[in-house]
Amino acid sequence: MAAVRENLVTLDVERLPVVNLRVMPVDEIGEENACPLEEQLGAMQGLVEAGELEAFGVSNVSTEQARVALDAGAVCVQNAYNLLMRDDDATLELCRERGVAYVPFFPLGSAFEHLPKVGDDRAVQRMAAERGVTPAQVGLAWLLARAENVLLIPGTSSIAHLEENTAARDVTLSDDDLMTLNALR
Repeated sequence: MAAVRENLVTLDVERLPVVNLRVMPVDEIGEENACPLEEQLGAMQGLVEAGELEAFGVSNVSTEQARVALDAGAVCVQNAYNLLMRDDDATLELCRERGVAYVPFFPLGSAFEHLPKVGDDRAVQRMAAERGVTPAQVGLAWLLARAENVLLIPGTSSIAHLEENTAARDVTLSDDDLMTLNALR
């Protein structure tokens, strides 16, 4: 709650459109720092009722936690997901069924060395070269084709990179392309 109020002051606004509650795994924060999800969701609901938030979402949750959050009024779920890392298919499907936005983080892989990067995959590189687009655009286009409720937030440090990422919406993947990409893991 304090972070939301700090953002309100920093941004000089009375209300934020949406804030995602990042749910921390107990093994990362320790049992002594754990707070039940229902309590955390209650705090988010309180911020909405107080008019400080228009809505809230959740991030870094299991499918069951997403179900609980959606029942409590969450409007989006933000989890790690990309072409090569699809462990969260069930949560994406739950969000699709509920008509709720699913926001993949690490949509092109990760800055963490041990996780795969979409742009490094040879099949993705080959497909990109055949179409005259970047491997990143192929990976982002696959996400957009995956489900109508996928909402991409193009992270970038330059206008050129932003334009490149947003151009992924114009990349059309054929059924054969999607079959090839869906076979990757």
